[in-house]
Amino acid sequence: MRIDPSDFPRLSIDPQARAQGASPAESFLETLKQAISSTNHQIKESERMGIELAQGKSGNIHETMIAMQKASVSAQLLVAVTNKLIEGYNNLTQLR
Repeated sequence: MRIDPSDFPRLSIDPQARAQGASPAESFLETLKQAISSTNHQIKESERMGIELAQGKSGNIHETMIAMQKASVSAQLLVAVTNKLIEGYNNLTQLR
């Protein structure tokens, strides 16, 4: 199996968005939305492949398991990022 670098989206601020006048908060929000959308797509794709495997339409268990593992890792990363954002927000509110 070949690993494509595009399988691992980076959570970084897009330099083009800054050049176009977008604030860092807006570009971070767009990056976060894109990460959520990508994770959702991977989860749906892995579910579809699992259903096809169970129905006998697809006999490729390796690709199905890889897709499921990718979706699982993406979901875990998204939960970790969300938890860190909430923790940071709580720390800011305690500074008052």
